[in-house]
Amino acid sequence: MTSDCELPVLISGAGPTGLTLAVTLRRYGVPVRLIDQAPVPATVSKALAMWSGSLEALAGLGVIDRFVAAGVRLNALRIGDGKRQLATLKVGDGIDSPYPYPLLLPQGVTESILTARAAELGLTVERGVELVGFKQDETGVTAELRAHDGRAETVRAVYLVGADGARSFVRRSLGIEFEGYTEPQTYLLGDVRIDGDLDHQSIYVWWHGGGTVAMFPFEEATWRIFAVRKDDKNDAPCTVEELQGHIDLHGPPGLRLHSPSWLSTFRINERLALRYRDGRVFLAGDAAHIHSPAGGQGMNTGIQDAVNLGWKLAAVLRGKGDSTLLLDSYEAERRPIARAVIAGAAQKLHAAFASSGIARMLRDVAVSLAGNIPAAQRALQIELSETEIVYQDGPLVSFATQPRRWRRTDVGSRARDARYIDANNAEASLWRTLSGPHHTLLVFEEPDKTLSLGGITDAFAGDLTVLRLGPESDWHGEVRDRYHISPPGWVLIRPDQVVAARGGPGDLAQLANYLEHVLGAQPRAAASRPRETVTS
Repeated sequence: MTSDCELPVLISGAGPTGLTLAVTLRRYGVPVRLIDQAPVPATVSKALAMWSGSLEALAGLGVIDRFVAAGVRLNALRIGDGKRQLATLKVGDGIDSPYPYPLLLPQGVTESILTARAAELGLTVERGVELVGFKQDETGVTAELRAHDGRAETVRAVYLVGADGARSFVRRSLGIEFEGYTEPQTYLLGDVRIDGDLDHQSIYVWWHGGGTVAMFPFEEATWRIFAVRKDDKNDAPCTVEELQGHIDLHGPPGLRLHSPSWLSTFRINERLALRYRDGRVFLAGDAAHIHSPAGGQGMNTGIQDAVNLGWKLAAVLRGKGDSTLLLDSYEAERRPIARAVIAGAAQKLHAAFASSGIARMLRDVAVSLAGNIPAAQRALQIELSETEIVYQDGPLVSFATQPRRWRRTDVGSRARDARYIDANNAEASLWRTLSGPHHTLLVFEEPDKTLSLGGITDAFAGDLTVLRLGPESDWHGEVRDRYHISPPGWVLIRPDQVVAARGGPGDLAQLANYLEHVLGAQPRAAASRPRETVTS
């Protein structure tokens, strides 16, 4: 870190993305300032769904139990037409994850949990503080801040991250184009109580009479209603009566809406920032990508942006690895994911709110078929859960030690959980080890097929955990089978639970090359070896 910067990272925006990034950095001991121009947390909740990929990330932040306790576990997506239910698609069953279900909870609760975790790590969110200007040079970013009472402050930081939402001041100040379009319809939103026969662990998408309504459960007995306003020229506030009219015309029968806590109208944008990085300034979350709420993946994508960027910034700020390699990999990995999410969300939106008769007919046939085809339901689960995301390109993926082929645990893929016997002779979850703030090297052996690392891991104490797995620890071969590898072999997992590299005895030079470039080849004292757990 350069000597003229009193602060390693300044984060503008204390929504889920900014909070996740701050907590991630604090886990590595990196000092952070997290500011938000709003004087108090938002009282309305834009995002609801938390999918398995994000729950996996939150487990690494030490807050998963709080989210599970606070959320509504979602089991199914129910799709119907008038009095008919066309299909029930399971969304909370069969996901390959230690958290094989989505949760629904208000964004305000998400922010409250993350704010509390940040406080436990010594960070207080500075609310009512606005970023009003910044400039960067070769050694840092000079930021101008203004508090709600008019007090001005100049801060010098090594890096600035704009997690400041769809109207990002950081993005606009950098002149980064926000490519995309605005959907023509006006949408209605209402958080209301509903009297009627509904399953509070299901999402309902219902179409009838040329219109569509979608209903999402959250909190005790509250539902979020989405509908399309018929008259686009009508700019009147949304009312319960207007929503009730849509339910009566297009929704399941026998429902009565009342007791609204939030009513709103909005337009949907599908947009992607042309770049995620400009020198020492980064974009994350809605500042980098926005799309329709169909699929409920916007907040999830932002949280995973933050986890990806967080460990890389922490490594660089702690003097580890090649800064260009690490920081350039953020955009290379995350922007293609956002592009795919935007396309998928737009496709779901247009299908659900189809206006032409032919489109609606084709939609009904497709939904009815999908409800009876397990493979179709499985494909929907995989897409929504974000557990099958693969980083195809980027400077880190280029460290692959073997020719890449389709394999669920190939380089760039999500790591997988499995059960094994730990050093205390107790059954343990592999995910608990993988969720730590370090790389994890899984070494697979058999009595006659051992693997000597030749001391190449000794220089990375504190940044690398080595877990040796043999017949006694991986007694059924569950871990080995999950990673599609035969002893002797190894798999290296990144701190964001992504497969970094893999190979056998002949690939140790490539392993050493990755460690040197990503963790920094700084010799340590012999007594300061990496955490190593030998369980075979």
